Amino acid sequence: MRQRSDILWLAVIILIVAGAVWIITSDRFPIRLGLDLQGGLQVLLEADVAEDETVDAEAMNTARQIIDRRVNAIGVIEPLVQVEGARRILVELPGIDDPQEALSLIQETALLEFVDTGEFSLPEGMCIRTSLNEGPSRCELDAAGNPTGEEPPTFTTILTGAGMREASVNADQLNQYFVDFVLTEEGSLVFEEHTRANQGRYLTIVLDKEVISSPSINAVITGSGTISGAFTLEEAQELATQLRFGSLPVPLRIESTRQVGATLGEQSIAASIQAGIIGVIVVLLFMLIYYRLPGVLADIALIVYVLLSFAVFKYVGVTLTLPAITGFLLSTGMAVDANVLVFERIKEEVRRGAHLEDAIDTGFSRAWNSIRDSNVATLVICFILWTFGRNFGASAVEGFAVTLAIGVFISMFTAVLVTRTLVRVFLGRNANRLQGRNWLMGVYTGSGKSVSSFVFRIIENRRRYFIFSGILLALGLLAMIVSMALTGAPFRVGVDFRSGTRFEVQFEEPVDENAIREVFGRFGLTSPSVIALRGEGLENAWQIRGEFVSPEEAQSILDALGEVAPLRPETSQVTSVSAAIGNEVTRAAIIAVLFSAVVILFYIVIVFRQVPNTFRYGAAAVIALLHDLLIVLGFAAVTGLLLGWEVDALFLTAVLTIAGFSLQDTIVLFDRMRENIARRPFEKIEMIANRSIVETIHRSLVTQLNAMFVMVAILLFGGVSIRPFIATLFIGLLLGTYSSIFIAVPLLVTWEERVASRARLAQASS
Repeated sequence: MRQRSDILWLAVIILIVAGAVWIITSDRFPIRLGLDLQGGLQVLLEADVAEDETVDAEAMNTARQIIDRRVNAIGVIEPLVQVEGARRILVELPGIDDPQEALSLIQETALLEFVDTGEFSLPEGMCIRTSLNEGPSRCELDAAGNPTGEEPPTFTTILTGAGMREASVNADQLNQYFVDFVLTEEGSLVFEEHTRANQGRYLTIVLDKEVISSPSINAVITGSGTISGAFTLEEAQELATQLRFGSLPVPLRIESTRQVGATLGEQSIAASIQAGIIGVIVVLLFMLIYYRLPGVLADIALIVYVLLSFAVFKYVGVTLTLPAITGFLLSTGMAVDANVLVFERIKEEVRRGAHLEDAIDTGFSRAWNSIRDSNVATLVICFILWTFGRNFGASAVEGFAVTLAIGVFISMFTAVLVTRTLVRVFLGRNANRLQGRNWLMGVYTGSGKSVSSFVFRIIENRRRYFIFSGILLALGLLAMIVSMALTGAPFRVGVDFRSGTRFEVQFEEPVDENAIREVFGRFGLTSPSVIALRGEGLENAWQIRGEFVSPEEAQSILDALGEVAPLRPETSQVTSVSAAIGNEVTRAAIIAVLFSAVVILFYIVIVFRQVPNTFRYGAAAVIALLHDLLIVLGFAAVTGLLLGWEVDALFLTAVLTIAGFSLQDTIVLFDRMRENIARRPFEKIEMIANRSIVETIHRSLVTQLNAMFVMVAILLFGGVSIRPFIATLFIGLLLGTYSSIFIAVPLLVTWEERVASRARLAQASS
């Protein structure tokens, strides 16, 4: 019965993989690339009202609709216009040729007009000229949506949106929807006169020169009237909303902009693909060599994981940014973690002499708790990152969180279903033949005394590791003090967290720093930070950061830099962030980190609730986590001083990702301690801790190596712009494994021993 079930699941997996391959190869599901991969303009708009004033959600959604109509009118392919939080609208315009035209278009006041089109009923979406808008239309199209090539007629405007008081949706007895509207006193007089003289003719409703409805005049309209047609409820509601808000219903100001050259994106795509292929191949080879026959099955599961992940990205329409691709590649390296946990458990059972079939069942059963708990912790971090990115228009952070979360879900699926089915079908059914052939199972039959004796001294020598960590923390603190003295901040803070505008440009020929400063001086920016970028592909590349300037002024500065020496085509990046958004992002970043620590504490308390003194487990994990984050901040201070790297939104992403992966290691160790405490209730906590480290150290090292393979590949072959982010992740993941073994567990043991010692003293004194 069980074998039949396994074969059935294998068939299901094959069907799922076939479906994934179809989605990947189908043109019905195009790949959506972010601005950093195809170039374009990103604008974050915020309601220009008092901070304590509530912004109506309907008004923000209407503003979004109006902006969306405008950017579609200028021919932008797949623009993104979405409400972010309660007061912001994010606009992304890929491949835009004229950013200044787009910015002026987004900010201009909309115009709602009632236009006399005589005997012509104009199709929805058609763009026309009116007596109030006689200039060249940006969307002069015919009814089929094609350029007319002719001088379009000019229609007479009878009334503007200023004459409209309110509008609402109603339905008749046949459930046909129509729109009721009420006019102002002045508007009522104009409408009455026009409708009385033009019965049977068409009065077209136009927004920003684009037709939104073209009803006929069937009665004399005085103070109110109706617009009927074959409306669905959604269409009627949209028309009523547009009538109520003929112009932008809430004033908007630009809080941040980002302009990316297309060539830079093309280079990033090529580098990311190369790095990803190399990283995945190295992981596949490592698993094959280290685990041998189970490694072959793990490699198949990993390939299935890659196919399913990419298929989900295409089907759901995930926007792939460079950090998003990095999140996917990183999750690929970590996806084998569940397989490692299972295989290490199976190897333990084989070493104990268990039959292979029983070892497989036991391995999956005992590894599940660690797989579940550690991945849930990562999902919590992904949710916090997604929330942060969503509220501040940080699409890079949001994309990283989404792809990493999808990767976690799919890795759990492949571990629980795909790997389990493959192992049962190909190993379980041949268990008798494989029994005793430990080499094929990747089981090391040596004594292992050298490793065990070293590990069993970790708790005994914990003071040495505490001192070593103290030295690292002190060095980081010293670097932050030096940075504070030189720059006024503990590390180089990017424009994401502080008001300003950052230019990244690459010239065709060498340029002197003074020539760059002279250009900025002409625009009143007398003390910009000018840094020459180093690395492969960065010849004659510079990063300049100064005070916040408007998008128009930023473009003027770019033009002036191009006069000093030709700029390499479509490689420039300009990022501007206002003071208000920079301060808010800084506060939100601090809250995100603190909130993560609190959530982690409560999560571990819940997960380990069956263990005595469970709060100590959570506190030890949080302290180890803070240890990692403080050292990473010191690393940021050092790289800021030596390499000019900045702390930006991606650095925050790295910090929170480090928190998630560091917690994974700690949970796996604590989970093994929980298991050993139940097995050996009378054994000393120091011995249990050492034993747990011995039993999990192979998993920690193998998982760390797989993640490092991918990150090293990205560091060596990936895009230059992502290098600081990956380097921070690399250091952080090393710290996560180190702190789990040498800080979290020894700290917990020290705490337990001191509490027990005090209890004994109190008992003796009583």
